[in-house]
Amino acid sequence: MNTKAFNEKVKLNVANNFDQSVRIYQEFEEKHCLFHDLTLKMAEAIDIKVRSTVLDVGCGYGVSTKALQDRFDCTVMGVDLSPKMIEAGRSLYGEADIKLCVGDGENLSPVVGDQRFDYVLYNASIFIFPDVSKTIAESCQCLRSGGKIAFSFYPQLIGNDNEDLLDLAFQRLGEPVPRFRVITDYPKACEALSSRCKNLVHHRWMHPLDIELLQDFFSIPAQSASLFPGRGYEERCNLVKRLFETFGEIEKTGNTIWRLAEGTK
Repeated sequence: MNTKAFNEKVKLNVANNFDQSVRIYQEFEEKHCLFHDLTLKMAEAIDIKVRSTVLDVGCGYGVSTKALQDRFDCTVMGVDLSPKMIEAGRSLYGEADIKLCVGDGENLSPVVGDQRFDYVLYNASIFIFPDVSKTIAESCQCLRSGGKIAFSFYPQLIGNDNEDLLDLAFQRLGEPVPRFRVITDYPKACEALSSRCKNLVHHRWMHPLDIELLQDFFSIPAQSASLFPGRGYEERCNLVKRLFETFGEIEKTGNTIWRLAEGTK
């Protein structure tokens, strides 16, 4: 399979997985407020200005768009591949300052047109883009001079000795470490960002492991599919439960780390 065909297959799978995840994502967010809090951590780290214009790429059903509008009075356009996510978001957030659109983050111009934004943000979405250079290039075209592109990246579960606790859990469970836990890794995403923007800055949001939150997070259909591809959803949920049961008391004192990066046009 050539690169273009592979990338299109990845995007189709992503859209399908997230179409199947709407209700469970909403239940997860109502319980844990993770994506709301992650959005605000990123916004505060990059010093978002009040009443800015923001393009939210990979917005899901709009938790991040709503958080930005509420906290900073931003005018936000959200773009996501999943029609069902966008449909759910439109039913929840009908405010004039929030616009949610179905679209491909690697081909933004059909959705964005000639609009230009102060910020382009990827809240926990950059790592599922198969062609990260293309989406960053597209975002840069949508950005005003002096504007910022920023992203938050897939969580690391790190022990006291800096070990990857998720890899360790897979070993204990006797399951292979997933090949595509992320489609694009952090260095590659940062390389794409630095090729288009200057003044690359890294941030981190670190908080103690919350096993219940993590089990709920990785039980979302789209997330469980990345850990246990090719399995049915019920089997994946059972495997996720068993995966986190392997965490001993020592590992539970580790941390969840979200890496954040920003660059300026």
